[in-house]
Amino acid sequence: MILSCLVGLVFQNAWARAETPAERVRGILEEVMAIQTNPGLQGPAFRDQRRIAIRKIIGQNFYFDGMAKKALDTYWEKLNDAKRADFKNIFQDLFQDSYTKLVLDFLKQGKFLNIQEKLDHDQALVKTTLVRLNENIPVDYSLTVVRGHWLVEDVAIDGVSIIGNYRRSFTRIIKQESYESLLKKMRLQQKAIETPQ
Repeated sequence: MILSCLVGLVFQNAWARAETPAERVRGILEEVMAIQTNPGLQGPAFRDQRRIAIRKIIGQNFYFDGMAKKALDTYWEKLNDAKRADFKNIFQDLFQDSYTKLVLDFLKQGKFLNIQEKLDHDQALVKTTLVRLNENIPVDYSLTVVRGHWLVEDVAIDGVSIIGNYRRSFTRIIKQESYESLLKKMRLQQKAIETPQ
């Protein structure tokens, strides 16, 4: 009985210290902005160093298994484990490259305000507002719990879901051509980013 109470207390304390979705998003944004505003990493000559650092942050904070599944939609169920792993690895490379470029070009100036979270068990929506120049842009992060940690599963910029865009594009190519054709196009894109631009 005493052991049971001690175990319960340990888990309660761990839960109390657990990072909230809003704290997770705020931490990601602070890390990225620190790189973007670092005086020692400014200018075109240091763009690749900034790219590598930001790409690493994305890799550590996004849930690519869930993202790949949602992006491929119903076709995911038709793939075996090996093909799913193959697709996920290619998708991760392409997403990290694309999102890193977006961050490099989009988050040069500005700050995030009004960080609010909505919780639903192991899912969360963190709503933020990016204030830059003369515009306020809603940027919403969808997160899910993975092995006890909150990870980002989608980002919607001004109401437009990044994963939703991928899903529409992938579905169109599969219907008009084939899954193999989609994979071939993705591999070509993956090969193009192997050498830093």
